Amino acid sequence: MIDFEGDGVTHIISETSKFPQYAEADIDRMLTVVTPAWINISLARSKLQAHRPYTPDPNKFLSNVVVSCADIPNGDKEAIIGAVLAFGGAETNSVTRLTTHICALTMDHPKIQAIIGKGLGKVKIVLPHW
Repeated sequence: MIDFEGDGVTHIISETSKFPQYAEADIDRMLTVVTPAWINISLARSKLQAHRPYTPDPNKFLSNVVVSCADIPNGDKEAIIGAVLAFGGAETNSVTRLTTHICALTMDHPKIQAIIGKGLGKVKIVLPHW
């Protein structure tokens, strides 16, 4: 049995989200549940890393995705961002070194041109129905 009442509990380290108190920890208590890899990366970089990419929850399969929308109509953009957030990903307005995907309708948008110009080949350009 895990005791969440103790002072100072901020994280739970687990390889899986399949333990009886997961919902209580993650949703009710808003404790961060991360895999052991989060500890290793944080120690290696001497700085606490973002926890989203290290979730053990299989329902958050977009946890390694940081999306930025380009020329997407507002309603569609909100739906895309909502879905990415719901499945564990993140959103950014501008293109940063953390951006993994740009959702766009055309290759003409300045965000796409910036990616091409800077040679950021790791950023994937995807259509809205991706």
